Amino acid sequence: MPHPLDGKYNVTSTSDYKGPLEKKSDGETEIRDGQTRRYDKANCLWTSTFTIISDTEVEMVSVADPAEAQVDFLLLRPDGSPTREPVTYKTILKLARKDDRIQMSGQIAYGKDLTFLTMRKIGPLS
Repeated sequence: MPHPLDGKYNVTSTSDYKGPLEKKSDGETEIRDGQTRRYDKANCLWTSTFTIISDTEVEMVSVADPAEAQVDFLLLRPDGSPTREPVTYKTILKLARKDDRIQMSGQIAYGKDLTFLTMRKIGPLS
């Protein structure tokens, strides 16, 4: 039986980060069996799990691993210093569903940065 969130999603984010490192995490991803695995525009690997908590909430745990990312790409530690080590982000997203349309949105607070994330289902799995 497929996971209720399975499908293709458009991922968009807005951050209050004002530093010199360019964010390149937006794009498309597929949730398959409640998990994703995708490379962003910087070739940083994102793996995420999605656990439905209620009819209106989803827990998301994402690990960004820049090991294969572009040589000039770095992530930030909670203290704001740059790193090439994996970083884990956790949040509770609001879940809105109507028939096959799904949207998850929320905030990721990490260190001093706040990111607003929206994931909108754009189609079924291929």
